[in-house]
Amino acid sequence: MRGAMRGDVTGVYTRLGLATFKVRQPARLRFCPDCLDDMEADHADLWWRREHQLAGIPVCSIHGTVLRHSDVSAGERNRHSFFAASREVCRTDAALAVEGASSEDMARLAELAVAAAGLLDAPPDPMDHGGRHDAYRRRAADVGLMRSAHRIDVVALHGAFRHRWGGVTELIAGLELGDDPERSWLTSMLRSRARAVHPLQHLMLAVMLDGLDGIEVDQPFGGGPWECRNPVVDHAGQPMIGTVAVRRDRDIVYGDFQCGCGYLYTVAKDRDGKVGQPRYRRFGPTFAPALRAALSRGESLRATAKALRLDPKTLMREAAMAGVEVPWTTKASGALPARDASAPTAAAPARATRKRRPRRNWFAIDTRLARSARMAAASIRTARPPVRVTHAEVERRIARRDWIVKRSAKLPRTVATIAELAEPVDAFRRRRLADHVASASDLRPCEVLRTVGLPSSWLPLVREAVAGVQRRGSRVA
Repeated sequence: MRGAMRGDVTGVYTRLGLATFKVRQPARLRFCPDCLDDMEADHADLWWRREHQLAGIPVCSIHGTVLRHSDVSAGERNRHSFFAASREVCRTDAALAVEGASSEDMARLAELAVAAAGLLDAPPDPMDHGGRHDAYRRRAADVGLMRSAHRIDVVALHGAFRHRWGGVTELIAGLELGDDPERSWLTSMLRSRARAVHPLQHLMLAVMLDGLDGIEVDQPFGGGPWECRNPVVDHAGQPMIGTVAVRRDRDIVYGDFQCGCGYLYTVAKDRDGKVGQPRYRRFGPTFAPALRAALSRGESLRATAKALRLDPKTLMREAAMAGVEVPWTTKASGALPARDASAPTAAAPARATRKRRPRRNWFAIDTRLARSARMAAASIRTARPPVRVTHAEVERRIARRDWIVKRSAKLPRTVATIAELAEPVDAFRRRRLADHVASASDLRPCEVLRTVGLPSSWLPLVREAVAGVQRRGSRVA
């Protein structure tokens, strides 16, 4: 692919395997009616969301509602044209992206949409095709889906997959498992390294494996899915949350439960295993529309707070952060957001905004530093007296101290290169010993051992190195 990008790009889709995928891209740009309402209410403008255009994802990752097809074709003819999202092309009676899904399958589709949208903003670490295949087999073995080191339990694999995804495979074209488990794409993913499958199939298999109880799974809050506590959405109280972010503070374990609608709450578990009550953390994009609707109905502060399941002071703080004007005078809890600098008041003049730095191309920086790391390691190996090639020494020569360590997430290639070039202690001792005996005049083993700074256990190796130098010297004489 890199060679094709530098020259002839003919057949790029075939080389990528895109032409063989049965999961097809949508023929028209898609939209979520609820997202359009939120966009108009919050920003007075509409736009296309990229997660709505993902192949095989027919529901919105934010609201969990079924997407609709707009009037804008996504075909080859319009690829260089601009079509703004508008109510004219995003009609409320447009065709649905999927029909006939049960409530259970809708919940599964919503979770799949959240997982797929997450890959756009936080893609996983790169892994070659063979490495990913091996990782699947190791995970399948950990959760009991392998009969032996080489044989897959096909029946158990398909049973677990159907239990996890229900009728989703029948709702999305290209994901059908068929009647013969031995010949399905799911079995092929764990058996063959040669077959390329759609990213959606990778995602579904990975989510299924991660959701099974295994020896490597730590679930302090039990198995999911967990209920969404957002009181203003249709799926309130339903198990819509598939993953929980676990963090620890001393002896207390905290679980952050975030639904696809944006609502986030936290549950704590103490050292005795007692699980506390859920605590509100963030409402998400559904807060502002719900609050405006309550204001239009003329509801009081306490009635609105009760309907949103918030404390009145917390509601005031959230309203200030969302920029919604309210008629109530109750003081908000916690710190309020800073006043907008574009609308200064006489009592509080606008503070000068800080000039933003231009965005860095971290991919280019990573590539350059990885190349510099190899050059620095080669230079270190030629130093006299010998210097060990370590992460700190390489980093000191190509950047400031701890600069790479603090940005390791943005510089994966550099970090991997330095780890590859780092010299083990024993390897450095051997190199230092060889350098010393090649140039020293006093080749008594004990003296060499002391000068080079080696432990006494290295005395046999020192004698062997000294004897080798002496044999070469006698042949030259």
